[in-house]
Amino acid sequence: MAVLVVLLLSASLCGAAPAVAADRHLVDFAELLHLSEAYRSMRDDTEQQIRQDWGASYDELAVVDIESTRNRYMIGILDSAKRVEIFIRGTANRQNALADMKVAKRRNAKLGINFHRGFEDMAMAVYKEIVPRLRPGYQLVIFGHSLGAAEATILGLLLSADGWQVARVYASGSPRVTDAAGAALCGSLPLIRIVNEGDPVPLLPPRTLISPADPYVHIGDAVALLDGPYYCVLGEESKSEPLAVDFWRSLKTNTLRSDVNEHFIASYIERIRPKAVEAVEVPAADRARYIAAQPGGR
Repeated sequence: MAVLVVLLLSASLCGAAPAVAADRHLVDFAELLHLSEAYRSMRDDTEQQIRQDWGASYDELAVVDIESTRNRYMIGILDSAKRVEIFIRGTANRQNALADMKVAKRRNAKLGINFHRGFEDMAMAVYKEIVPRLRPGYQLVIFGHSLGAAEATILGLLLSADGWQVARVYASGSPRVTDAAGAALCGSLPLIRIVNEGDPVPLLPPRTLISPADPYVHIGDAVALLDGPYYCVLGEESKSEPLAVDFWRSLKTNTLRSDVNEHFIASYIERIRPKAVEAVEVPAADRARYIAAQPGGR
């Protein structure tokens, strides 16, 4: 994904905190923290270390490498809760990066939706591999970051269409996966997009790169992670383009690298952790006032 990041943007800076909005939780941050930390382990650790750290959390745990796409996912099964947690890795190698750059749209015959070709290729590989591992009557919680978030979104749609009980899809740092017509068909998907304020990847692919008249768009609203306990909801009117205006400032001030750092899962976890203790929603229009200045990156 970093191959395309230099095309884009983001990051808001400092100011004293104003009065906060009423506290209303649109996401279970304790659950999100658990899923993010398990994902981080799945992405970066050896299978032996993953099993040592996370094996006791599940009745059954599998870490699966898909040779055809050089992709990885992890599936954890909780029999007592009748719950399956699925984690899909983001860009981790050259073959994954090439998938990121296959930006042409392709219609998925099963869903009747146009998807980013590379994301669909990766998601279909996970879909075909994972279905035999699922258990009827169990709820599915799917988590992905970056490329993995795009895959998680498509996988959630495919499994829902098959009748599986998709309870939640967490799309962390997700690029856009479909166009407006496709997004209109995805309203029933229980999707929560998580955006670390300053992460440029949610602005990919660029809206004017493929078809300015029918660009890629996001599905639904997003929860933006601010500093400390604060977060905001980015709705249709503010979920994408207002983040783009600071890209040129990033280029001029040589802070683009620090913006890219905001895409890393470690940076997401850093912002999620305090919200698992206390989470307070603030107005989206005021969100820059809840971000501390970070000279030289973080």
